[in-house]
Amino acid sequence: MDAPREVWGDLATTAFVESSLLFRSLDPDALRDLVQLARAVDAAAGETVSAEGDDGFYLMMDGRAEVLAGGEALGQLERGACFGEGRVLGGARPAALVARTAVTAVAFPAPMVAAMAERFPRLRKLLEAARAAREKAAHGA
Repeated sequence: MDAPREVWGDLATTAFVESSLLFRSLDPDALRDLVQLARAVDAAAGETVSAEGDDGFYLMMDGRAEVLAGGEALGQLERGACFGEGRVLGGARPAALVARTAVTAVAFPAPMVAAMAERFPRLRKLLEAARAAREKAAHGA
């Protein structure tokens, strides 16, 4: 996996983050603060994007990845999907994100996203919905 790179100043990646359903409800200052801390992560197929002990929150920009917990596949993620909502909301089941194709994801510190979720109820609701959908898929319901 390549070293993460700054997103701040990368117009295409910044535009992707700004247009994401998750972050549209943030005010301009909060969005700027979030983008300044973001890092773009590139991984080849088979590489781990986020290990189980990681404290990051990820927004998939390109490629396809799989969520794994204890070796069990919990779902596939593609462009626009997020990973790490449990890390943000608390009570997370340890899970990893593994690239199935070449992947680019935007990584944010989960504590920063958690602070944003406290300030912006719409962001919290979207993260809760993502967690509920992932749990439902994991249980085959």
